[in-house]
This record gives sequence, C-alpha cells and structure tokens, in this order.
Amino acid sequence: MFKKNPAAKQLSIDDPIFSFPGYVQEMLKNSWAEYFFHNIFSKIDEERFNSLYSTNYSRPNAPVNILVGLLILKELNHLNDEELIASLYFDYRVRYALGIVDFDKERICINTLSNFRKRLYQDSADNNRDLLKEEVKNLTENLVKLTGMDTSLARQDSMMISANAKKMGRLELIYTVNQAVVKLLDQHKLVPGELENYLQKKDKAEQVYRLKKEEVEQRTEFLLKDSLLLYDIVPGHLKDSKAYLNLTRLLEEHTDHLSPKDPKDIQSSSMQNPHEPEATYRVKGKRGHVGYTTNLVEARDRRKGLSMIVHYEKQPNITSDVQFGLNSIKELQGISILANDGAYYSTEMVKEASEKKIELSFSALNGRPPDQDKLPSSQFRIEPETELITACPNGKVPVNAAKKKDCYTAKFDKKDCSACPHLERCIVKEQKRYFMVRITEKQYIADTCRSLFGTERHRALADFRAGVEGVPSVLRRVYGIDKIPVRGLIRSRIWDHGKMMAYNFKSFFQYCRINGVSAPSCSFISIAFQRFIRYFRLNGVTDLKFA
Repeated sequence: MFKKNPAAKQLSIDDPIFSFPGYVQEMLKNSWAEYFFHNIFSKIDEERFNSLYSTNYSRPNAPVNILVGLLILKELNHLNDEELIASLYFDYRVRYALGIVDFDKERICINTLSNFRKRLYQDSADNNRDLLKEEVKNLTENLVKLTGMDTSLARQDSMMISANAKKMGRLELIYTVNQAVVKLLDQHKLVPGELENYLQKKDKAEQVYRLKKEEVEQRTEFLLKDSLLLYDIVPGHLKDSKAYLNLTRLLEEHTDHLSPKDPKDIQSSSMQNPHEPEATYRVKGKRGHVGYTTNLVEARDRRKGLSMIVHYEKQPNITSDVQFGLNSIKELQGISILANDGAYYSTEMVKEASEKKIELSFSALNGRPPDQDKLPSSQFRIEPETELITACPNGKVPVNAAKKKDCYTAKFDKKDCSACPHLERCIVKEQKRYFMVRITEKQYIADTCRSLFGTERHRALADFRAGVEGVPSVLRRVYGIDKIPVRGLIRSRIWDHGKMMAYNFKSFFQYCRINGVSAPSCSFISIAFQRFIRYFRLNGVTDLKFA
C-alpha cells in the first residue's frame, strides 16, 4: 500500500544534533547533506511512484523519497549497496540528508533497495515509461531554477557503453544458447539422448575451444542442427521462456532457409550474448563495441560557470547519432542554441529545430562534399511563408516558381540568365524557353548549414561544443558508468539515473560553495536554543518534539 513520507521531520530532544558542538553544527550546515536535504530530498515527488504499489489495504511501503535519495547518494559517494546501507546507519550526514530521525519506523536494508529497483524495472517493462528518469528531470529543473541558470546554450555528444557480459564468437554464442535450452528441458526430463552431451562439464571446451581453424565452419553447421532439433522438441508450455526466445532469435539471425548464413550477412543488431540480448555490435573509430550508447546534452551557463546534464538517452549502440539528435530536439525545453558534432546532422533535425526556434551548429557535415565550382543552392532566396523561390543569386525574380513535395522549382527568363556573370557556376539548367532550377529541400538545408562554416560564430560554437567531451570522461572515471553490475538495457538505465543526478547535484553544490550560496536551512540550532534543550534534558524531560 502506498503511503507518503513527509519531507519535513520533527527533531526529537534526543537527536544527536543537540549534543554536537557549535563548530560541528556549522560543518554540517555547510556540508553536502544540508544542500541535499533541502534541494533534492525535499523536492522528490513521491506521488509519481504511487502506481508501483498495491491499492489494497496492506502494510505501507518503505518511504519512496528515502529510496530515491539513497539511489542518488550511492552514486554521489561512490558506494556499493552494502556500503550505502552501512552509511545510512553509521553516517549522520546520510541520515540528515534523508530527514531520518527515527530508525524504528524506517528500517531499510539491501533487499528494500533491490525490491524498489525491481518495481521500477517491471513498471518500465510493462508500461514503456521511466518514472525515475522523470523524477531526475524534475529535480534537475528545480536545481536550474534555484541557481537561475541560463540553459539557452547547450552542447551534445554520445558515448559508447560496454555491456556487462562476455564478448562471444559465433560458435560460442550458438553453443551457449543451445545449452540453456537443454538445461531447461533437463528440469522437465525431456532431453533427447543425442543432446545429453550439453549437460557434461567439459563438453563446451571440446565443442568450441579445442578446434582447428578449418573445423569451425563444419562445427557451426553441426551446432545449428542441434538448434533446429531443440526448436522442434520444446513443448508449448516452455515457449515463453527466455531460453526458447533466445533460441528462436538465434535461428532467425544466423540461418537462411535452414542453412547457416555467411558471417558477413549477419546484422549488427543480432544477439551478441544470450545473457544480455539487448546489447548490439557496432564499429566506431576502427574498434568493435558490444553494448549500448548514451547520448548527453549538457547546458552551460558560461557567466555563472555552471553546467548540468539536461537530457540523456541510452539505447543499443546501433542507434545512430542522427536518431539521437532528432530525439533530443523533440525533448529539449529552454534551449536556444545547440552545438553538435557533424554526425548528428539530418534534414529532419534541422526542420524540427526550426519549428522550436532552436539554432543548430554542426562542426561538419557527413556525406559527399558539394561541387566547389558551382554556386550553393542556399544562395537562392526562398520565402519561408510561401516556400517559393523568390530570387536567384544575382537578384533576378523567376517567371514561375512552385514547390512539389520536398522540391523547389523555378523558371527564369533567358535574357536575365544569359547576361548573368554567374551563369557558368549557376545550378540552373537551360530548357527550350527558360532556364530552370530544381532544388531539393534536403540539398537546400545542407547548403545553408555549410554556408555558416568558417564564420566567427561557427568557430566559437565549435570550440564550445568540444567541451562536452569532458562529460563522458567524468562519468567513466568518477561515476563508473562503464562498470554497472547489472545486465540489460532497462536495468542499467536505473543505475544511470542516479549517476546523472549525482553529476548535476555535485555541479550545483560546487557552484553554491564557490559563490557563497547558503542552503535555505532552518535546522541549524542556535546557542540559545541549545541551552533551552539542555535545560529540559537535565530536568528529565524527554518527550518534547520540535518542528
């Protein structure tokens, strides 16, 4: 049963804070715990997670704001689950940051944290949503408002994330998938005699590792025959199992009309390891990667010297930067200028950004370079409202202009074109009565973007964009984003959320300390009030509560 946990706590007269010396209380006030309590913990929206719990009358849930806070503190302080729970019970700063004053009411263990992650995973898998990501976005927006940060200028980059699973060759992959199905059948006493070798301890070494190079192809065919046999004998009540689903996918990706595919014909989206089936294969920078890609958008207020990750997305690593760029443009709010690497460029992204009045800058453009001997199509003037060509590079008005689908066309008088000094370089083509130009929307947008290259503004934005490459470095070195101890896309995302929020909170806290911004604290106890408390304690009064 869902029950809210009030963020505002009542301090007991026995709370340790009343026995701390003044300078210790001052240290606590200036520590990350004070800022975390007021700016993160107190802002967590527990109602967002209401759907994770039963609506029936039952034992109340563990406080959601404490669990979310723990997931962030875990990454902020670089702790594993055991160390996190130990800190919860033995580090007063952690208890203070989470507003805990009575452990008897709020007993939290490792299983409590694990069960909360399971609920988040199941909800995401069932409902195609991410509640924790929504909360992180909301908390980040609160930090932006508190600092008055200007988020109009942002930059974008992506990073490869290794899967937490062994990289397998094709032969080992087929054998491992077969073995999982055989073990499943063995639980129901359904293993045929010719496949019992998969249950032997040393069989994998004999079948996979101790082979000569010329034997690999033949053994691959042999193991795929075992796969086909298993596919036929698995009973109906086991066809929803993970092992059988992996077998079905294996056969679809590695066989063609019951024959093994050539390795060159196997798609990069194919399964790389049955223990992490969502991970994909991609070559980037002449290196092969198995795993995922995370796209990051960092807003930077250069006047305040403050940066925060305002958008991030994790997908299988075959997702292109083009798709990431389009996704981010659709999600971003409060951004006026977005600096990108050239790999993000697409016509769709530019059009979407134009509709949202976001200026895009690309360090370069992919694809075939334009003909330097010809005038770019961007020198033709196109009226945005009518979407018609209204003038050529020489300023002449067309006789006729139209737009059909994604193509602009215009006809110019032969007299105007014949006398034009740019005729030899112009992209118009001579016809019987007119000179005609045909420009695709994709070509026009690309030439318009290229026309900005080399300008002072373009160089400044390109230099600005380069700074975002430090964010993946910090996420790897400081927050260990490459070493998440879980498998699967959805599960790993849950851990990513804590890391992104920790990154933003640390940036916020450093900004506050450098600029002398105090937390809006009302918990710091004055000397006079300490004397008041001491008087009651000396006289045996212990049941007082103070808001």
